[in-house]
Amino acid sequence: MNMKSICKACLPAAAAAVFAVAGVTACAQSSLPVKEDAAQLRSDKAALQRQLKRLESDEATLKSDTASGRMTAESKDAYAVYTAKKAVTGEERDIAADKKASLQMKADKAALHRQIKRLEVAEAKLKADTAEGKMAAESKDAEKVYKDQRADKGEKKDIAADKAKLKADEKK
Repeated sequence: MNMKSICKACLPAAAAAVFAVAGVTACAQSSLPVKEDAAQLRSDKAALQRQLKRLESDEATLKSDTASGRMTAESKDAYAVYTAKKAVTGEERDIAADKKASLQMKADKAALHRQIKRLEVAEAKLKADTAEGKMAAESKDAEKVYKDQRADKGEKKDIAADKAKLKADEKK
């Protein structure tokens, strides 16, 4: 036998072997994306469960802080209104304790007008920031709840995308 006849005899066998290996590899590769997608879906579902637990915890913290009057349940704007109200109350007490027509009473009345103006500005800022949805009108606790809710929405979108991708890979 010469080289040409050996090549002619071996060529179909070699081609069959290549196609057999390619077929096995293709089967292995087609199931790989499905497994990866399923694993990603499980991971995203676990992340969603963690986010939901964190959200529940933060909501409970917000509720308890609000009920107990802790300042973490108050926004920066609300705190400014609170301090301005306290200042006005203090000035009113000072005026009540002053002698009539004294220089101290005049000074305290001027201070009262300044504190009232400060209170009006703080209330207007709180109202405007709340209307615009600014975070300055939100407390730290409320901000945590807001961020947790946003994260939950993101996880739910990821899960939906994973399910769609898994279905598409299973159809292949």
